[in-house]
Amino acid sequence: MKLFNVHSTKYDGGDHYRYQAQIIREEPDFMLLYKAPGEPMSGYRGSFPAKYHTLEFYWSKHYYNMSVVWYADWKPRMHYVNIATPATWHDGTLRFIDLDLDVVWFANGRVVLDDEDEFEQHQIKYGYPQELIAQAWESTYDVRALIAKRAPPFDGNAYSWRPNGPA
Repeated sequence: MKLFNVHSTKYDGGDHYRYQAQIIREEPDFMLLYKAPGEPMSGYRGSFPAKYHTLEFYWSKHYYNMSVVWYADWKPRMHYVNIATPATWHDGTLRFIDLDLDVVWFANGRVVLDDEDEFEQHQIKYGYPQELIAQAWESTYDVRALIAKRAPPFDGNAYSWRPNGPA
């Protein structure tokens, strides 16, 4: 089992989250990782164990990343999409900057845009460039359109994934 360090920051470089996750697939512009419940995490809220199974999708060309989330008993919970800078990875560490906005597609079908207030506050606090603000909103619209179309990987099929093969 090969592990990768995940390090997300805020725009000013301050820590957002740090943890390790298992590499499922690595390609030049895509990384797929798995994190089990109980795995140690640290971040702006302190240190704590992960509560859920997560299958994490990272792209080097998209201004978002996504975690498919299950409860500990593998009951589907949600697709959680972070609006973020494109991920980079080298020397065993994957990095991205969290841009506050989140699109959450719950297993019951409800879609929610979360943390708009935090995004507005951080535009001022961190001095987000106008191009970055526009890109964040564009990515939010793109993700919501992909969910509405049920386009992969926003088609719900990832819920059948398990570490040792499909459920």
